[in-house]
This record gives sequence, C-alpha cells and structure tokens, in this order.
Amino acid sequence: MNFEKLLLFCFSGTLLALMMLIGIASVSVYAISIKIESPLSNQQVPVGELTISGTSSDNSSSQCQVYLDWNNLKPYQLATPTGSNGSADFSKWSFTYSSKYHLIQTGLNDLTSKITCLVLPAGPTVTKWYSINVTGTTTSNQSSNVQLPLPTANTKTPASNTQTPASNTQTPASNTQTPASNTQTTSPQSRASVDTTNNSNSNKINLNLSVEHNPISAGERQTVTVTASDPQTGKTLDRVFLRLTVKDPTGNIVKDYTDNDGALSPSFRINQDTSGKYSVLASASQAGIESTKSTTFIVQ
Repeated sequence: MNFEKLLLFCFSGTLLALMMLIGIASVSVYAISIKIESPLSNQQVPVGELTISGTSSDNSSSQCQVYLDWNNLKPYQLATPTGSNGSADFSKWSFTYSSKYHLIQTGLNDLTSKITCLVLPAGPTVTKWYSINVTGTTTSNQSSNVQLPLPTANTKTPASNTQTPASNTQTPASNTQTPASNTQTTSPQSRASVDTTNNSNSNKINLNLSVEHNPISAGERQTVTVTASDPQTGKTLDRVFLRLTVKDPTGNIVKDYTDNDGALSPSFRINQDTSGKYSVLASASQAGIESTKSTTFIVQ
C-alpha cells in the first residue's frame, strides 16, 4: 500500500514538473516585442509623406508579420521587412505613410505598430502593439508656397490701368481715383476669403472624451467615456464605429476597446506596478468621415 502511494506521489510530481516546463516554454514563445525606432514619440514631423522604421522580435524560427495604422484607421497596413534574413524577416521593418493609405496631417498623429505571430506548430496567434504620437507641422517652404497666390498682385494691375487715362485730361484723373480706391477695398476682402477656406473642413462627428479620475492611484479602477454626437443637434450618433485605446507611459497599448454604438464607457484596473502619464486616444468613423480626440491622465 505504501509502495502504491509512493508511486502515485512520484507520478504526480513528474506530471507537475512537466506542466511547469510547458508553461515556461509557452511564456518564452509568447514573449514577442515590437518598437518604433524612428521617428521618436512626440517629435515634430513635416505633413505629407513620412517613412518610419522599427524593430521586432521576429527571427528565422518564428512566423511573424508587422502592420501599421494611422489614428486607428483600418485596415492595418503591412510593413516592409528589412531584416538581413530575406523578404520575410521583420526583425527590422519600415513603412511609408502616403496617399495610398493616409498622409501625415497637421497636428496630432497616432502611429501604431502591431506584430502578429503564429505559435508553432499549430498554436494560437499572439499580438502586441507599440504606438507613438507625432505632431505634423508645415515647413517654411510649404507656408510660402501657400501664400504666393494672394490676390494682391492682381489688384495692382487695374490700379496701373486707371492711371493711363489720367494723362489725357485732369478731369478724368479725379474719376480714376475712385476705381483705384475700389481695388484697394476689394483686396482685403479677397485675402479674407483665402484665409477662411482653411477652416472649411469642419468635423461632422463631435467627440466628447473624459476620464473619471485624474490623477489616479496605481491599482485603482479608471473609467474612460467617449461619446460621438452630431455637432448640429448634439444627439448621440447611431451606427458609428468607435475605438478607444489606452497606452501606458512607455507607449504600449494596455487597453483596446471597440463598439458600433455612439457611446463607449469601459472601466479597467490600473496596473499596480506602473506610474506616470497614460494617454487615451478615441476615434470615430462613419460613412467615410473620421474624427479623433485624445487626452491624458496621471497615475501616482
């Protein structure tokens, strides 16, 4: 009887050790990583096309791919592998934001990289994200190009024409001053019309984003609320795609929520071992119209 108990005990111990080894192996397999190396987070970049680059944990024995998005705009775009082991090596990668997907715009741009790996031989698919925020700015050359076609040069031409009849008689000269003053009056009006066209692209989706606690202590529960409404009526929109992402101070996405309703209010517990500034990005899209909004909160 004692021998049977001893045998059962040894078998249980061996089984437990085997399960622990399998667990350790699984953890090492799932330990994937990805990072955007260039540009740096919070860096200012020119609007328009932008090429970014980064690294990942992909190697010759893994089956991984790297994808990118802009402000949560789907679908994700496949990066270009630049690793030394061939066309499937995503240990180094690059991606260019262009008109084929989305250009960098003025203001805040959220750039998210994603690595997806298949655990061999027939295991699950594991994913990890890494994001940065960059600020799109207009260069001095781009600014001068926009200001060149002002209507000032056109108003000078009629002014010079009105001076020609002035040489014929003195009486028409007084009359020519009247149209000259008119050309000067219309010049500020044309400038105003050029400036206001920059504000014509108003958002058709109004986003309201808020956090319940700021600051908040590590380990406590935080609630983030985002609502998409019609800017004209203020009513909550229906059938609008919402996405809400929360990133820790290192830029890693720790929470990612989606919904097809006009309101989203998830609650989650803050990691007890992490403190600093968390960032929250909300996006809404409906019928080709996009709107984004971001905020931050401090974890103490």
